[in-house]
Amino acid sequence: MARFSEDECTQAGDIPSRRSQRVPRRIPTLEQIRGPGSPRSYPVKNRSLLIGRSEQTDISIESATLSRHHMRLLERDGEYSFVDLDSANGVYLNGVLAHAAVLREGDLLEFGEVAFIFHERGP
Repeated sequence: MARFSEDECTQAGDIPSRRSQRVPRRIPTLEQIRGPGSPRSYPVKNRSLLIGRSEQTDISIESATLSRHHMRLLERDGEYSFVDLDSANGVYLNGVLAHAAVLREGDLLEFGEVAFIFHERGP
């Protein structure tokens, strides 16, 4: 039986290339399900994402129920967490008032009249 290199087999179409087997990295997403501008999805492309009503935030939402700088989403070692920035109305994670926590797929973040679902690997 003849032996072929991987390149020869790939060229002949006998086996798929290892490169074609790689799964593209899906970007985490915040899916806004309630509040001004919803429904809308925001890809989380940076290690830090500032959310509030100020135009100087990464996600700016016009709502009197949000602080100018309401919360920050942070990535560290592949995990995402949020931190409440001492906002007036706080941040609720899955219905519980929280100052900070690590996020998991499907977690619900609510602050003021706004609600997001966190998706670890996009929609």
